[in-house]
Amino acid sequence: MPTRNINLTDHLDKFVEVHVKSGRYGNASEVVREGLRLLEQHEREEAARIEWLRGAVNQGIAEIERGEGLAFESMDELESYVHGLGEEISSRGTIRRKRL
Repeated sequence: MPTRNINLTDHLDKFVEVHVKSGRYGNASEVVREGLRLLEQHEREEAARIEWLRGAVNQGIAEIERGEGLAFESMDELESYVHGLGEEISSRGTIRRKRL
């Protein structure tokens, strides 16, 4: 296994030490590896979110180009629509698009 020397701030050093002393981790390397695994997972999830957003944007652009976009007369109308979507997501976990 490769060896790396790293410098930690006092805060992070104490954080590592607390976790080792808790017994959850056997040594500082285990704490650092866990942190790196979590960072790796976070980056994968962030990349998946960005990919999903790009797909949603492309789908939206295609719908607008086909004349399927939504039109709002005012910011209040838009805010009301977005608020309604939020309530629908909260209550059912899915979005059904309503066409004007």
